[in-house]
Amino acid sequence: MLKSSRFDFLKVKETSIHKFNEIRFTYNVMKYITGHALTTEEAIQRYLRYTDDPIFGNYFVIDNTNQKIIGLIKFVEEPKGVIEIGYSVFEEHWGKGYASEMAETMVDYALANLNPDKIIGYVDARNPASMRVLEKMGLIREGHDIERNGNKVYFFSRTIKQ
Repeated sequence: MLKSSRFDFLKVKETSIHKFNEIRFTYNVMKYITGHALTTEEAIQRYLRYTDDPIFGNYFVIDNTNQKIIGLIKFVEEPKGVIEIGYSVFEEHWGKGYASEMAETMVDYALANLNPDKIIGYVDARNPASMRVLEKMGLIREGHDIERNGNKVYFFSRTIKQ
């Protein structure tokens, strides 16, 4: 299991889906990701991807002092050598530096163990806090923007190998 100073990272898989009953995917948490709140069933369908891979996938981020889930992080490789990170922190935990610690843990793990060519992330243009998280990890906003759920999304990347 991956760990940081404050968190344990538990991979989302069939055996851990009961954890979704402990959390709520409110509009405020999901507006920059899906554009709407998610039911528990929708969250399970969304986050129960990549379960066959031993490393890549979605992870519950658990506060190691009280065992409460504070968010989720996406850590996938598509295509080979390109690692995407994405994260969501539940509203009651905003402003505590959790997203930065979550992202830093995954980037550090990738650099130490996976030898990636590039690390990427996507951020809704209305979410400057998330942009700062990626910038702290050394990712730079590239010139091309995309649209998701009717909103402008910025693409960030950090090239490791030239």
